[in-house]
Amino acid sequence: MFLTTHHLLFVLLPLALAARMALKPRPSTLDVAQGVMRFCLGFGKWVLLVDPLWHLSSMVMHGGTDSLSTGVAWMGFLARLLSLHFAFTSAGDLIAGFGGMLGFKVEDKAQSILDLRRFTHGKLSRLLPLLLLFTFLSLSVDAASLGDAWLHLRALFTPPAKTIATVFQESRVWSDYHTITMVAALACFLGLPYSRDFLRTPAFWKGAICLSVFFLAMALLWTHSPPA
Repeated sequence: MFLTTHHLLFVLLPLALAARMALKPRPSTLDVAQGVMRFCLGFGKWVLLVDPLWHLSSMVMHGGTDSLSTGVAWMGFLARLLSLHFAFTSAGDLIAGFGGMLGFKVEDKAQSILDLRRFTHGKLSRLLPLLLLFTFLSLSVDAASLGDAWLHLRALFTPPAKTIATVFQESRVWSDYHTITMVAALACFLGLPYSRDFLRTPAFWKGAICLSVFFLAMALLWTHSPPA
């Protein structure tokens, strides 16, 4: 049986927390609360943004070069770029959050490597070139050949000829679900701070937001991929 997200959440995580309570029965309440909130945000970003955006990008890449249009190519390219960005930040949140719940502090230097701030210093002008490089490499690996990867990249600026396959692919890519996900991802990318900065000052409403994101992600997870 494959290890799924449901097993990680409902089997391994409770066992790890139970073992942690046995080893350190008097945890710091603030550290545990911060860890829970970081974990909720990381899990929410992974389920709500990383997975759907990666699926959208893969759908464009595997749809074939005959089904490309400029709009479809840009949706696939941006989806891959944003998916990679949130994959890095959510991985940092999950590791730091899990460590906080278990009573281990993940050093700021390690967190800055996980979310790329060690290399970008929090500046968008440095983050974008790095994400573009990762996106080009990822698309090249994901494509059937280097020629297909080049055609996908060229379609960003040179509109291919319209075909029936193009119209069909556009209807799939520009569905309401994909459009909402893309708008939400762009808003989070441009407007939201890093989780560590957001949670630096404790507040009740921040905890409510983190739990809401977690429950929304759980609802989406159970709706689209129920456990076997």
